[in-house]
Amino acid sequence: MTAFIKGVIGLSGEDTSIIYDYERLLERLYQKVPPKSGTAEYRIPTPEIMRIGNQTIIRNFREIAMRLKRDPTLVARYLQKELAAAGSYDPNTGQLVLNVKVSRKVIAKFLDLFLKNYVRCPTCGSIDTRLERRGKTWILVCEACGAEQPVKPF
Repeated sequence: MTAFIKGVIGLSGEDTSIIYDYERLLERLYQKVPPKSGTAEYRIPTPEIMRIGNQTIIRNFREIAMRLKRDPTLVARYLQKELAAAGSYDPNTGQLVLNVKVSRKVIAKFLDLFLKNYVRCPTCGSIDTRLERRGKTWILVCEACGAEQPVKPF
């Protein structure tokens, strides 16, 4: 590569210290830059559903919310709004009770949408984010790249 650069720039043998310094600095830069975190495929645990009459109980709801790095009451509120159903989150058992019959597939779809819209950074794709409320606006703040993005309230 150095021969190619020398030819393009037109450097003689004495001026090669500039190229070697550049290559050394470039390698040093690559060593100092941390690898991207959280941009790979991120899996949410499969919801464990239990139906009793017209109610749907998500037994591992706390685990799902913790994996999403969000407060379970926020995730519960989002699901209730999207499903247009009343429900309640029990912090003692970690279960979400929804007053509607819902399939596992529908709940998984809405959790994937929650991950896309309220967890994953739209700029760098990292999941190292947090939600902040500023007045009436929710802001998605990325810990990895520092980007701030307003999100739809729920």
